[in-house]
Amino acid sequence: MNFGFSILLTLGCLILLNTNTGCVSTPKDDLIFGLPGKDKIVSRYEKPYDQVKAAAITVLKRNGTLVGDDLVRKVLEARIDTAKVYVALDDNEPKITKVTVQVRRGGVADIDLASEIDKQIYGQMLVSQ
Repeated sequence: MNFGFSILLTLGCLILLNTNTGCVSTPKDDLIFGLPGKDKIVSRYEKPYDQVKAAAITVLKRNGTLVGDDLVRKVLEARIDTAKVYVALDDNEPKITKVTVQVRRGGVADIDLASEIDKQIYGQMLVSQ
């Protein structure tokens, strides 16, 4: 019985090592468990930071639940269905706000949802002008 368990444990570890599982960083500088993959969409807008942030909050609330607003790192965090959505805002360049949308669903990248959220943020900025 003990021998069978050790073989099963060894096989499980080998499978995990071969599938390239590991940790993925988030815009909040956290590490979460997940498979590496393209999970970020980056856009730049010639809009003020406050207008872009308001549009992002509106979109995240419309699609799911706003979970966090990190004012120091300028990161919004939301849950949409079972996905964790991070929207990082960067206003270091004058007159330009950079938006990075990252979506992880159960440890797997969801680039389609990230793209959809990015498009909706742009659309919300156009509507709220």
